[in-house]
Amino acid sequence: MRTLLLALLALPALAQAAPTELKGQMKFVSDAPVEKIVGTADGKATLDINLQDLTKITGKIAVSVASMKTGNDMRDDHLRSAEWLDAAKHPEMSFDVVSVTAKPTQTKGEVKSAELEVTGKFTLHGVTTDLKAPATIKWKGDKVKISTKFTIKLAEYKVKGKEGIVGQKVGETIACEATLKGAVK
Repeated sequence: MRTLLLALLALPALAQAAPTELKGQMKFVSDAPVEKIVGTADGKATLDINLQDLTKITGKIAVSVASMKTGNDMRDDHLRSAEWLDAAKHPEMSFDVVSVTAKPTQTKGEVKSAELEVTGKFTLHGVTTDLKAPATIKWKGDKVKISTKFTIKLAEYKVKGKEGIVGQKVGETIACEATLKGAVK
């Protein structure tokens, strides 16, 4: 009887722990002296989201390297090649959420939002580093939207490209923005 009672009490917690599938897009900007490149890529996330305690968010966000587009097919092929991001060996870049801090939730009508600081492990080109980024989460009912902005340094991820290109035609740092949307389960 006690085991049944404990199991029934755990049901709400189990329902809250179901992973949420989010989809969206990442925008990236390389601003170098010779050229500014703006591109997009498809992203997806599998996150455990507890809207009552945002500090408990965990999970993984992934972006397909093959989906990266800059508006120039030849440049896109170069971007995916072994000299650059090597999509064949490293088909995705990812961010594994390690911890989250959250400011108090704000409410405007039916929409709630909170500013977050997300810490995790960012992997690109087979190299993983610690990354901390600000994020905003907004939700109405079970619909949720998460957005973030952060910058990475290509050298930290051993992305070299052709000699002399990084720093001239391709920025040494890349500004990234991601927006993901879905329904909390």
